[in-house]
Amino acid sequence: MKYVFTLLTFLGVQLASAQTELTLSLDQALDMATQKNVTMLNASLDIAYAETQVNEIKAQGLPQISGSTDFSHTFKIPTQIIPGDFVGQTGTTIATQFGVPFNINAGIGASQLLFDGSFFLGLKAASEFVNISKLSASASEIDIKEGVTKAYYMALISEQNLSQLNTSLENIKKLQSETEQLYNAGFAEKLDVDRLTLSVANLEININKLQNQAKLAKQLLLNSIGVDVNQEITLTSELPDEPVSDSNVSDFNPENRIEIKLLDQQQELNQLSLKRYKMGYVPSLYGNFSYGSSTFASDGDFDKLGDDWYGNGRYAVSLSVPIFDGFYKKAKMDQVKIDIEKTENTKRQAILGMNLQVAQAKTNYVNALKTIELQKKSQDLAERIYNTTSIKFKEGIGSSFEMINAESELTQAKTNYLNALYELNVAKIDLNKALGLL
Repeated sequence: MKYVFTLLTFLGVQLASAQTELTLSLDQALDMATQKNVTMLNASLDIAYAETQVNEIKAQGLPQISGSTDFSHTFKIPTQIIPGDFVGQTGTTIATQFGVPFNINAGIGASQLLFDGSFFLGLKAASEFVNISKLSASASEIDIKEGVTKAYYMALISEQNLSQLNTSLENIKKLQSETEQLYNAGFAEKLDVDRLTLSVANLEININKLQNQAKLAKQLLLNSIGVDVNQEITLTSELPDEPVSDSNVSDFNPENRIEIKLLDQQQELNQLSLKRYKMGYVPSLYGNFSYGSSTFASDGDFDKLGDDWYGNGRYAVSLSVPIFDGFYKKAKMDQVKIDIEKTENTKRQAILGMNLQVAQAKTNYVNALKTIELQKKSQDLAERIYNTTSIKFKEGIGSSFEMINAESELTQAKTNYLNALYELNVAKIDLNKALGLL
């Protein structure tokens, strides 16, 4: 029974581990990041918050209805002084009390905004603020897409570099075994065996370091997606090959950049604010309605409270005409005009900076294309040198030192090519972002 329990526990752990393993293509990683990345989640909440602000302003234009009721006991009724003429006592005054000690009031009231120009412009401004929140969310999505893609490529390149080192290790171990056999047969020197043994040890050290780097690269990817970094992950996409030429480099249109769209949206808000303050000089019209009822009772007749009710009601229309506010609205309009001018300046400076960014990104991309071409040639040359050196060594006319160098140079050439391929793809991402195409 204990064995069965242990086996079931082991299987449960294995199933749990299998359930947490992720198999992701680049597109799946990007989709998951938009759903789980905290920045994107908060951006979605910002949009929802902005929409509630629109509803808040809308509420101000809807009927405002309220009800009320109260009970009061005036245990000491106020005394009033009236002329005695009312009761035929000319020249005297009489102290008297009006009212009864107990009463209940109940009523309902409603008010409605009939016209207020600043209200409708405020509603429009709130809607534009929702658009700003959506654009900000798009900007966050672009940044996340850039980060996840680069992290995915980094994890891929780490895996490929690790695979390359493992292949080199297999080749050196095989060569080591063959050299030991030759040494035992008297056809090789002990120095050749020792050199190959040292090369194997160095490769194993480098592989261990690269394994840690590959693990860290995957954790960085998981963190950028927004999931547990301790999950196992398998990457299914491949690093894109180098393009034939740089013909995909597009012309730059600043309107494609999300930053310019945000500035344009901000300028629209500034213009609406200016209009809203101007509308503050226009009269506002409100309507209101109320209806209520009251019941009363005297001392000793509290049980009669509520027997008789006396109604009251009114409706009214009020017009508010601004006459003089101490130049408050003028000061606010002057502030908005300054904001408008500052936003225009910011946009011009942003476009200048973006043109520089595009120029740098294009230069980096063209340089990356040239680098990948040179690294490809270096890799081909290293392969030819390795093949020739391998043949010479097997025929006994080459040394182990030459063989180790050829293997090392080939491994380095392949690593350099993979790194150049990664840099090319990163340069392409940066260029697309600079052009507003990401």
